[in-house]
Amino acid sequence: MANHTEYEASLSVGFTDAVDTRSNRTGLEANGRGFNEIQGDSMSRRNAQMSDAANESLLRGQDAQAQALTNLLSRPNKTHYDDAWDLYCRLDHSSQESFRASVAAYLSRSRGAVEMSRAMSLLRHIPIGAWDDALQDAGIFLYMTAGNYAAAMDCFSNGLASRGSGAGAGHLLGDALIKEQWPTLLKVWLAFYRNLTTREKSLAQQTAHLATVRIPPDLLGAHDTSAKQPNVPNLAEKFEAFEQYLAAEGAGPVQAMTLYDDTRDGFQSLRRWIAEQALQQPCSPKQAMALLEVWGDPKMYQRYLHRMLNRASKGSETRTSLASLSDVYLRYRKLKGVRTSIPLLRKMFNFCYPLDTAGLAEVFRDWHESWGDLDRWGYEKFLKYYASSGDVQAARDLWARFTKSFPDALKSPEGFRSILNVYAEIGDVSGAEQEMRTMEQKYGIQPDLGSWNLLLKCYTKTNDQARAIKCFQSIEKVLEPDSMSYASIMAMAANQGDLNTVLHYFNRSQKLNIAASWEMALSLVKVYCHNGRLMDAEKICVELAERKTTSAAVWNQLIYHYGVRGRLGKCYSLLHTMKSYGLEWSHQTHEHLLQAMTRTHQVQSAYQLLQTACQNGLFPVKAEHYAIVMQGAVRTRQLDLAETIMSEMMSAGLTVPFKAHVAIVEASMRRSLSATRTRVMAQNLVEHVRAMLPSAELATSVPSTRSPPTWTSPHGLAVIKKQTPYIGRAIMLLVRLRDFASVAELVDAYTSVFSEYKENGHLPPDIAAALMQGHLQDGQLNEVHELWRKTFLGVVARAMDSAGKAYPARQYELARPLSVMVQALGQAKDGWGLLRTTEQLTSSGFRLTRRNWNLIIRSLADTGHWERAMAWCEQMLMPRWHGWKPPRRSARDRHEMQNQRVLAASRSTVFSLQREWLKLRKLAAWSGEISSKLRNIERQYPMLHHAFITMDYEHVPATWVIPGKGSMNRAIKNMLKPLSYDELRAMKCALQRQLRREKQRQWSRRVARSSFHVVVRRGQNQRLVTRPVREGDLRNLGAMLRKELAA
Repeated sequence: MANHTEYEASLSVGFTDAVDTRSNRTGLEANGRGFNEIQGDSMSRRNAQMSDAANESLLRGQDAQAQALTNLLSRPNKTHYDDAWDLYCRLDHSSQESFRASVAAYLSRSRGAVEMSRAMSLLRHIPIGAWDDALQDAGIFLYMTAGNYAAAMDCFSNGLASRGSGAGAGHLLGDALIKEQWPTLLKVWLAFYRNLTTREKSLAQQTAHLATVRIPPDLLGAHDTSAKQPNVPNLAEKFEAFEQYLAAEGAGPVQAMTLYDDTRDGFQSLRRWIAEQALQQPCSPKQAMALLEVWGDPKMYQRYLHRMLNRASKGSETRTSLASLSDVYLRYRKLKGVRTSIPLLRKMFNFCYPLDTAGLAEVFRDWHESWGDLDRWGYEKFLKYYASSGDVQAARDLWARFTKSFPDALKSPEGFRSILNVYAEIGDVSGAEQEMRTMEQKYGIQPDLGSWNLLLKCYTKTNDQARAIKCFQSIEKVLEPDSMSYASIMAMAANQGDLNTVLHYFNRSQKLNIAASWEMALSLVKVYCHNGRLMDAEKICVELAERKTTSAAVWNQLIYHYGVRGRLGKCYSLLHTMKSYGLEWSHQTHEHLLQAMTRTHQVQSAYQLLQTACQNGLFPVKAEHYAIVMQGAVRTRQLDLAETIMSEMMSAGLTVPFKAHVAIVEASMRRSLSATRTRVMAQNLVEHVRAMLPSAELATSVPSTRSPPTWTSPHGLAVIKKQTPYIGRAIMLLVRLRDFASVAELVDAYTSVFSEYKENGHLPPDIAAALMQGHLQDGQLNEVHELWRKTFLGVVARAMDSAGKAYPARQYELARPLSVMVQALGQAKDGWGLLRTTEQLTSSGFRLTRRNWNLIIRSLADTGHWERAMAWCEQMLMPRWHGWKPPRRSARDRHEMQNQRVLAASRSTVFSLQREWLKLRKLAAWSGEISSKLRNIERQYPMLHHAFITMDYEHVPATWVIPGKGSMNRAIKNMLKPLSYDELRAMKCALQRQLRREKQRQWSRRVARSSFHVVVRRGQNQRLVTRPVREGDLRNLGAMLRKELAA
């Protein structure tokens, strides 16, 4: 109306102008038309124009909505279902018809009830003859979702019959697989297979990928064909169930199918298709082995291996979940005519490195069998492997072949890196320096930063601080140190527990804006752990994990130190924390966890964990894991379990580590010390050590030119050095057997490869302690003193800081030899020597274990240094004294007490000090000086004094000593000596039955019916007064019997 009014106003103005200028034009009347007629014509033209504009505007609006809907439907991954429906409803009837099929297919992607009902309503208005593949797929899915399976099958049958379309078959097949409706599965598949062309059938049989057939490429994908993963869970299990059906119930129908070519081919194609889909899902290696073995197709093996190795490299799979992948690879290699591709060989190397030695050996052999020789990548990787193990001869042999095949490697520092690294791993300074000189003088190559870093690493391995610092300063002058340079110098200080030095270099690196690497983080965590600051170390781990600068090795250090302290619950907590940060548990993680469990006497739980891992593939079970649990079983006297684990390890085909051999010998000794089998097994320990050592012939041989070269397992010095504690334990066992000839052979074999021990005249503390024990048993006290002197000087030379104090990481290094030395001084009644030795250690910053302190204090009390023993006991041991009959400790306290570094006084220690105190009490009434001394004792040693006065003799076990006669303990031992092993065992069983009966009786109504009696005192007429043994007495007797049985 506004436009119309404006039009009338303009028309009036024009008419007035015409009247005023009548003389200048022909008048309106001259044309024979009046004003009303002119006005009516103008109004008609205007209305027509407005109608055309409105129609044009409406058409433009319809086009815009149609375009918007088209754009929305072109993006199927978007889920704007309400917007699509609103745009569709705004269209006119003709436009809706053109969009109806597309909108129905789009809405069918939703899982919402409203959208699916809208899609169903649209389908009802579309003739089935007008359906295309997308609409057929959507219709079958909607009918199945609604539970109308008959309608879904009709749609599928009509599509096959009218258009030869198999769209929607995936929904029918997936539903049949999920519900295990095998007849339906066969019916749908064969109906679909008959409509394939000859070319498509051939491709389907050959590849089973169905990429060229006229259905969605991923037949078992979700309704959204862009989904990448099948929506049928556990396809491998479905395949197994299908095969069982075919072998049992479906045997008759299947036999009928095989009579005709098309059904026979379709049936085989279905089996292969399900297997391929299961492998793509993917399934676990154990399930894959069963599937792949059915077909024996190398290409199926290759596709599965590539897929799983790619997933492992991306972090989608863990090494734990792929524990059996090496077995899949071994079966693949056994197929005829297989030539492993280089990409697959490289991926397998990365997967096996560095722990799976057997897998690496297989890759090495396959590479040479398939291609004749390694390529450059292969040489560099295998050189890195041998170098990291410290096997000099194997590394040099392979390096000679490498430089012969690739002479240009000698023109750059990278070509010498593996040789420098092998010297760095074993700490061979002279070898590394000679290699650097050869590189410069013979080949004219200037070392780069990587070469200098390896030389610095070599110095740090030998703990040569002066040369390491000088080397680092040279790097600063010539080149700019990188994170590896700082990591090496920090690692040397961290291994000693030198916190100030580690922080000094770390702060310097941060000022230079050098990004902290996980190696630097490892040094930080390690040094804090050595200084007992585990909470600070944990905070560092968490902070670096949040910065994505961490590794499983960093957390493993924390788990190890908590395990040493008996904090098993904390170890479990750290495992969950690692998972929360996306860190995969490594081989070392499982080792430290098992060590923590066995240290806290959770041996059965550790063994159950191993069994579960073997059965369910929880993690790859290695020989080291078995050996750790074996050691725990022997330590807790579960000897049958130790032998069971040994049998399982050997039946699994694992190489038995040296520590396991030592554990099984110790178990045999506990059963029967004098048995011939025990002695033979102990003597074989020497051969096991020699098998670990590098062969003298190999060390002097020239590099092999054999093609293909033989694989040699690494026998580097770095591997052997880790076995030092177990070699010391083996010597201790041989000493107990009095086999000194084998002891001498073992020591000679060890020192033959570590010349520094032979040159310096001192041995590692573990080995020295075992030899000292042997001399002590023979009464050779002078030899014990000499060995102690050399060991002490050797440890002091490498364990002291600039202030003359022991580094925190070395503070307990002399604990084992000290125990033997204390026993020797105690036998010699050399109290002053014991005092000097103890003060020398404590003043040098060394720390003593709970066993050390208790032994020292008892020996001092026996040798007349009672007051000094009282002072040390009060200061070191009594703070954790819980009384004569303490309440049951919590599990955490019991676990922590398994750590010998937790100091606490034993009952026997307090008894030994109380004896002198009781003597003073008897004399106090007659001497004022002694009375004053007792008051000073009460004031100076309040905890010990409280322990003395609160002793309840009801809780003290019988002394087994007849007044005025010899020791009952010695008498029992002499009595049991002539008895055979079977007689001792029968006696033990009888006592155990008696103990069980005693426990079953109520405490208030116990009746003593024991055949054993204990002498209490002499009564009148010098007659002995006895009483029946009590439960505590039986425990003591049982303990003595066990010692005799084990001896």
